[in-house]
Amino acid sequence: MRAVLLKLLLGLLLSTLLVLSYLFLPHKVFALDSQLRDFFFSQRGVLPHSDASRVVIVDIDEKSIRALGQWPWRRDIISRLLEQITHYRPGIIGLDILFAEPDRSSPHRIQADYPDLNLTTLPDYDRLLAHTFETTPVVGGYIFRFDESGTREPPLLPAIFIAPKESGLLSPHSLTLNTPLLQHALYSSGFFNNLPDENGMIRKVPLLMAYDGMIFSSLALEMVRIYSGANRIELIPQSIDTSQIKFGAFRVPVDHFGQFTVNFRGAKHYFPYLSAIDLLNGTIDPTMIEGKFVLVGTSALGLYDLRSTTYDSNIPGVEIHANTIDNLLQGDYLATPPNHVLLDIGLIVLVMFGTLLLLHFVPSLLLLPLALGLLGVLTYGFYTLLFGYGVVLSLLFPLVTYLLAVLLSIGVDYFISQRQKEVIKTILGKKVSIGVMHHLLKHQDETLVRPREVDATLFFSDIQGFTSISETIDSPTRLIELLNSYMTPMVESIIAHHGTIDKFIGDAIMAYWNAPLPVPNHADQALSSALEQLRELQHINQSIYTEFGLRIKIGIGIHSGVVTAGDMGSQGRSDYTVIGDNVNLASRLEGLTRYYGVTLLISAQTKARLTKIYTLRPIDIVEVKGKREAVEIFEVRWEREAIDATEDTTYLRAIKAFRAGSLSEAERLFTQLQAYNPQRLYEQYLTRCHYYLSRPDTPFEPILKMTTK
Repeated sequence: MRAVLLKLLLGLLLSTLLVLSYLFLPHKVFALDSQLRDFFFSQRGVLPHSDASRVVIVDIDEKSIRALGQWPWRRDIISRLLEQITHYRPGIIGLDILFAEPDRSSPHRIQADYPDLNLTTLPDYDRLLAHTFETTPVVGGYIFRFDESGTREPPLLPAIFIAPKESGLLSPHSLTLNTPLLQHALYSSGFFNNLPDENGMIRKVPLLMAYDGMIFSSLALEMVRIYSGANRIELIPQSIDTSQIKFGAFRVPVDHFGQFTVNFRGAKHYFPYLSAIDLLNGTIDPTMIEGKFVLVGTSALGLYDLRSTTYDSNIPGVEIHANTIDNLLQGDYLATPPNHVLLDIGLIVLVMFGTLLLLHFVPSLLLLPLALGLLGVLTYGFYTLLFGYGVVLSLLFPLVTYLLAVLLSIGVDYFISQRQKEVIKTILGKKVSIGVMHHLLKHQDETLVRPREVDATLFFSDIQGFTSISETIDSPTRLIELLNSYMTPMVESIIAHHGTIDKFIGDAIMAYWNAPLPVPNHADQALSSALEQLRELQHINQSIYTEFGLRIKIGIGIHSGVVTAGDMGSQGRSDYTVIGDNVNLASRLEGLTRYYGVTLLISAQTKARLTKIYTLRPIDIVEVKGKREAVEIFEVRWEREAIDATEDTTYLRAIKAFRAGSLSEAERLFTQLQAYNPQRLYEQYLTRCHYYLSRPDTPFEPILKMTTK
């Protein structure tokens, strides 16, 4: 009973959070709903072709373009095409084509350009096409624009439109019409905008838009309106985000923006395509056109009228109009019900508590089969609602609710059945090294992680100039990829040398050796890992430069000393870590790599613990901020190039002279070094020499006191 009460209580909390997320999360989250619905479409597959389909497409295809020349064609060809279609007695013709400019190939333009020539009257192709518009059942098209690049004058309203004063219809800023001659010759016209969603796919199409205080219909809606004989279209709000378009006997569900969810029939060429050149040559079956809705458009790749839908990533835009018209004629709408918010919330609550109660009373052996079975029932239910009843509800939140309910039920059962192992689980849940984990699994106690003092070697590394790198790579995803490609081999090297990763601080790594388990020669292990990382960084930079066009430079500081190591934190959440002044000093050493322009610095304390031979050179004696005792630091030379013995000898003489207070001699030697091989290190010493030489009354201090971290 306690278990079921705990499940129901946690279920109430989870379902409340899910309901709040459903109500208040950004709209972009619901794009996942569309992707889940795409999966249902893929499972449904292409709908069977119906003899009742009344939509056919006259295609300006590659074959027609090869025969008649590149697009745009002369207007007399378009005129002949429309007359030929009309000859076959279509129900109505819709043009997914815009004639925004006069025909430059029209012969009459020659006479206009050369008025002195004694020419007989030449044909005007635009007037010829306008006459065809007047004598054929053609509905033209135009484009609404959401910028100011088009014209402002709207087309004539083909019907009476009634809509609420404060509708949510999309409101473009301008439009591109056919030329005035052609536009005025059309009996009616409609916009043919297809607006992709956030994923770049067409799932909805606008049927109405508001412009200049008036309402305008799409090409598909206008063709169906004319077919219905209605001269009045009414937009009726049904809820805060759903509406209905009413005309004649039609009741079309749309969202608050006047967008219609298209029930796509299949991939491209689902509807019959007739090549324009075949029509012009009279080689098609007249029954293919008689009484049909005929759409004239293009599938040619070069004309760029291709869109992406659930079934096809390159479907001609004209076929989206065909799907829309067929949806309107067949009446198999996909619609969000007006009370969908209450239904979605009810489903979240029902799925949460129904799943928890069903799984609670099932034996463990049947738990997985039942969970999979319930998931199948839930999925099939949504599938049936979508395609059987045309009901569009949220898929994401009920499915997430179900998965969380299953995890919650299993988690609570596991928690209760495993209470006797809580001590081990608590220990293993803390951040410890792999060696510590194995020790705890074997010994099942916490003595290893109790706070104690230990002599350890501390390691800090950091990417230099990471802020500028972040600005260069302005994509968070690519920045994370870069960090992962750098961090992974660095961490692997630390672990391979028996180190423990303490934490990641942005692009920085903190690690330590000799805690919580002893590590023989821990200073050598830490330094060997650091040198290996620097060598590995050369290979990493090759791939990073190829991928991102930049190279990473890091600084490493290593210091050894006594620290306090142990499990630290709150009662409910703790970490195994190391603290103390020596930890801070190691961090400061990493920061000093930038000051001196070097890559790897170690302290004298670490140097004293080394048992292997390394190439070192003394750098300075510093008193870092927060420490009163000065520490001598050394650079570990790791480059593969041969070290210049002359430069090294001169440098050692310069350091010796500086520390002895022979500033003139030190300045001379550092000037010589800087001229020979410019380095930030030499520059810093020259600055200090100049400072004391220019202030003879200032007591000389060979120790550098850092005032910043």
